[in-house]
Amino acid sequence: MGRKSYDAHDAVGETLKFITSSKVRTKIMLGLQEQPKTSSVLRDEIGASASSVIHAARDLEKEDLLVEKENGYHLTSVGSVVAAKLQDVIYTMDVLDRGKDFWLTHDIAAIPEPFLGRLHELGEFEILTSSVRNIFKTLTVYKELTRQARTFQGVSPIFVDAFVPMVKKLLANDATVQLVVTDEVLEELVDFDREGFSSIMENDNLSIWRLDEAVKVAFTVTDSVLALGLFGQDGIYDASHDLVSRDKGAINWGRELFKYYKSRARLVVLEDI
Repeated sequence: MGRKSYDAHDAVGETLKFITSSKVRTKIMLGLQEQPKTSSVLRDEIGASASSVIHAARDLEKEDLLVEKENGYHLTSVGSVVAAKLQDVIYTMDVLDRGKDFWLTHDIAAIPEPFLGRLHELGEFEILTSSVRNIFKTLTVYKELTRQARTFQGVSPIFVDAFVPMVKKLLANDATVQLVVTDEVLEELVDFDREGFSSIMENDNLSIWRLDEAVKVAFTVTDSVLALGLFGQDGIYDASHDLVSRDKGAINWGRELFKYYKSRARLVVLEDI
């Protein structure tokens, strides 16, 4: 059995405190990830005095986190790993802080664990919120997606009656469409418009998979944007809030999340309808 996290903290707590208790030490480690830098370059980037940078660098060198060479300061192999993990934590906290209300009011634990640990990849994002004045604000995202997408991937545990027209529009624009839906959603789609659903299934650019498990995440990812929706803490899907990001990291995160669900699902063929 692995070591408990609080036992590990007892062993490295002082080192962790040493790094994070000083903004200069933290920023030096983050700043050296891409390439070695001199004290003068670090001074300008960090906005600290030359003496502060030199003093902090010497402290980090004593802990074997960096080493000074002729062309400047270098992270050691250990320092590189620590700096990368430190950056992940900082970016994750930044993502959670910028969308705090969204994360606190939704079932964030429904995001599969491997991807929950990669929230920092969402990068820059906005939370679109529908209101009494503009109840269709979140729907405008999907109008944009269907108009511009060349590739369209999505996972949906919720039934949308405009499903067939939306897919038809995508296919008419020569988009490649890949979708994962739950068994319940598939049954509702077929019952709602069997003829229309059968017609889109004949298009080679469309692939649909059915998933026999509970899913509490709804999202769409295209070549240019990720749109993510979650269920509220009450267990009801919140159609009035969408997290939208055009960051490359977010798009990659969404594509990999789609692959995760697709690997757990079964391809739907026309004979199943």
